[in-house]
Amino acid sequence: MEPLEYCSLYLKSSRPGERGYRAACVRTLEQANEGMYVYQTIDKNWGSQFERRADVVLKILQVAHIINSIGQTLEKIQPRLADFIEEVVKVAPYKQHK
Repeated sequence: MEPLEYCSLYLKSSRPGERGYRAACVRTLEQANEGMYVYQTIDKNWGSQFERRADVVLKILQVAHIINSIGQTLEKIQPRLADFIEEVVKVAPYKQHK
């Protein structure tokens, strides 16, 4: 996943062309790669449109995207999952013999 694509998905505070967008995008990319590339490196070495990023960044951002997607899905289903667990526990055989 390209850096600008990742930013468009996960950066909600500003939009391309707005003041501060690139700096916010750099912070978002720094968080996504868990310290492999620091803010300074991304900001100074990757180019204005992140066109000089290392190829491995594409894989890192794809993995970050997958993890984000799983987290978002779990957040959405968590209330229903809690209700489901409560219903299962009510009829679970191991609960019947106590």
